[in-house]
Amino acid sequence: MLLKSCDILTTILQSVFFVWICNNISSKENKLSKFKAIVLVLIIFIISTIFTYSDISGSYISLVMVIFTLLSIILFYRKSILDGLLGFGLANLIIVLSSYFVFSFYQSVIVELKLKVSTELQMLLFVFIPAWSIYFLFYKLRKYFFNAIFALKNLRPSLIFVLILNYTLVLLDILRLTLHTVDIELMFRYAVYFITLVIFIFSIIYFARINDSSKEVELLNAALNNKIIELKKLKHDYGSEISSLYGLYQLGKIDRIGQLLKSIVDSYQSLDTGININVQATPLVASVLHSAVSKGIDVIAFDSADYENLSITDNDLLKVLSNIIKNSIDALADTVNPTIKFKSYNNYNGVLITILNNGPEIPKKIMHKIFETGFSTKNNMSEDRGFGLNIVSNIINQCNGKISVESNAQWTQFTIELPYKIS
Repeated sequence: MLLKSCDILTTILQSVFFVWICNNISSKENKLSKFKAIVLVLIIFIISTIFTYSDISGSYISLVMVIFTLLSIILFYRKSILDGLLGFGLANLIIVLSSYFVFSFYQSVIVELKLKVSTELQMLLFVFIPAWSIYFLFYKLRKYFFNAIFALKNLRPSLIFVLILNYTLVLLDILRLTLHTVDIELMFRYAVYFITLVIFIFSIIYFARINDSSKEVELLNAALNNKIIELKKLKHDYGSEISSLYGLYQLGKIDRIGQLLKSIVDSYQSLDTGININVQATPLVASVLHSAVSKGIDVIAFDSADYENLSITDNDLLKVLSNIIKNSIDALADTVNPTIKFKSYNNYNGVLITILNNGPEIPKKIMHKIFETGFSTKNNMSEDRGFGLNIVSNIINQCNGKISVESNAQWTQFTIELPYKIS
């Protein structure tokens, strides 16, 4: 009776675990209401109970149960299936790992000790309580796990990629069940599973980054094609204008020639030569980045953050972004093919923003000085430089945020963390 009660409690915890994780990493418009969340918990609990206590045995019953659970989550998170898939993957990973290490330890160590206590008490002390403790530990460290998922979401993985990721996690679980049926030393079994998991995680990161870079290249190619079309139109327009100039010259209308030349010069000067790729850019971010585009700098922006309920005002956020972009524009003055990349996304604590440029490296010896008042790498004889980044630092400190900078020969990146308001 004790074991069955503990097993039911564990099933309830795992069902809540799936929904709780999915809801925490979901975008604002995809979060479930309390009612829908409770319904999904009940559905997952029923699925788990049916397959756990069915007469069917073997490792494949676990696969079928997981597939039904996954389909239920996808159904409820159909507005953004990616959120459901990633949430399922993280929850399943924690459950699989905790089950594997707890049961391996119990079967290979505790059983061999032949303790003079009942099997039920042994299971409670060395299986269920440790498993519940792992779930509680995850809850305490949830910020780090959720931020890792948010970072993966920011790499914009495809649905197929994440589906393969989840399928591989399920296969790892089947591997866990298979290893339990083979007579292998405990430490070797741990090593095999751990190495497989590490390789798998690094593969996820590697292919997600490749996927992210390929999407950037795809967007750049599309933007270049648009520029080519724009240039063809300009060529046609200039041809017509030159013909008009020649016609006015033949008619001797010198005043009209001057007016037409002025309009041609004005239109040329207002032409943006930079490539501008904005994905979901908010008006505030788009307005800040336009200053870079107007100076012929290529801008790639993936602005997926929700800036509501932050501890920083819109006006201060505008000051922060404007000063960093202005600093980047100055740094790119002598750079061939100058580029600024802007990325933002919500993490567990607030919003994370990265602003990267391909300008010259900031020397290590002055890196710690760049946020000081009046410090500038440019000529500062008039003493009107060196305040922008100091203003940025002060504003971010006032809202309990963080700012850091990394620089090498290829790029310089500012990373900004802005927390939510404390309610």
